[in-house]
Amino acid sequence: MAFDPATRIAAERDATQDFIHLLQREQGILQEKDVSELLALSREKGSQAQRLVELASERNRWIESLGCSHDHAGMERALQGCPEAAQAWSQLLQLAQAASELNKINGILVNQRLRYNTQALAALQGPVQSAGLSGLYGSDGQPRLFKGGRRLGEV
Repeated sequence: MAFDPATRIAAERDATQDFIHLLQREQGILQEKDVSELLALSREKGSQAQRLVELASERNRWIESLGCSHDHAGMERALQGCPEAAQAWSQLLQLAQAASELNKINGILVNQRLRYNTQALAALQGPVQSAGLSGLYGSDGQPRLFKGGRRLGEV
């Protein structure tokens, strides 16, 4: 199948727009208390990222077949005489920049949430560890404070 630059670059642009929508959804979830949707979204995001890699690989093979380099100048040369593809490429570059910024912000949100959870965990474990106990909860999430000993009120 021959590579039609206008169609294929437009498809890559549209896939990038879809990826941006996923990043925006991710950002919304990261700003909520309940992040249970993140796992399903991360799978969807992974699939969409793989699709973007495949589209970029197709484009790179096309550029190579023309004897052009994989840089900005090579792409401009490849798109000469193809204004529709050049316009889609320009839009794709703008969307890629927007996706990069969203991804950076989402990374910051993930780090903030991680820091908060780490602090909360330390707050829960601190008093217990300073009392010489191993922790309130086991790896199964069950309380371990009184395992193996007598409970309060027992003789």
